[in-house]
Amino acid sequence: MGPLESKVAIVTGGAGQIGMGVARALADAGAQVAIVDINAQAAEALAARLREGGQHAIALSGDLTEREQCASVVSRAVAEFGGVDILVNLAQQFRAFIPFIEVSDDDMLVSWQSGVLSTFRMMQLCHPHLVARCGGSIVNFGSGGGTAGTAGMLAYGSAKEGIRLLTKVGAWEWGPAGIRVNTICPFAHSPEKWEASPWLNDELLERIPLRRDGDPYRDIGAAVVYLSGPGEFVTGQTLFVDGGSGFYR
Repeated sequence: MGPLESKVAIVTGGAGQIGMGVARALADAGAQVAIVDINAQAAEALAARLREGGQHAIALSGDLTEREQCASVVSRAVAEFGGVDILVNLAQQFRAFIPFIEVSDDDMLVSWQSGVLSTFRMMQLCHPHLVARCGGSIVNFGSGGGTAGTAGMLAYGSAKEGIRLLTKVGAWEWGPAGIRVNTICPFAHSPEKWEASPWLNDELLERIPLRRDGDPYRDIGAAVVYLSGPGEFVTGQTLFVDGGSGFYR
């Protein structure tokens, strides 16, 4: 019996590198997992691997920049598993390392539509199902690039800071219903990140006391499991799972 036995989790962006680690960690903790990603093939491949291991997982494809598709994803997860206990919001398009003066309206709109608004929609749509379960956990994902106000991170970082505000307001308003809302700011291995900015690998690792990037399953996934179950008196917080990096302050 894992700490999340019989719980139902929805993980958006679940087919990305970090999302896969989070989905695996939740499943290993006993949760039934709905893996949501615009990449239907990758989401199904992960769900199939989990099912082969005897775990309960389904893949749901959806473009979360559209409310109708967000609603469809939640409805399908509830139809399959009977409810929602955990929502993990990882979905976000990556528009970063662009100088302020070169950031376009489209860069800002893509970042906010895929990040802040998709998180906002999924929180709203899952709320009645969490209330029906007498509480639950929402884990949103921020970024040290937002909290630090890092150069080149205007579009991406501003969206991530908007997500942190959703966390704070949600924690205040939904706490009486037993719903906990927290943010994780990770530093984790992501091929997309290194391809977009190869200089990060050497420069930033030197600024991390533990001298490594995070493992999506062992480090980030474990933090999500904690906030989704054992951390039942933690809400409204930003947890930096970053190896102690001062870059993220």
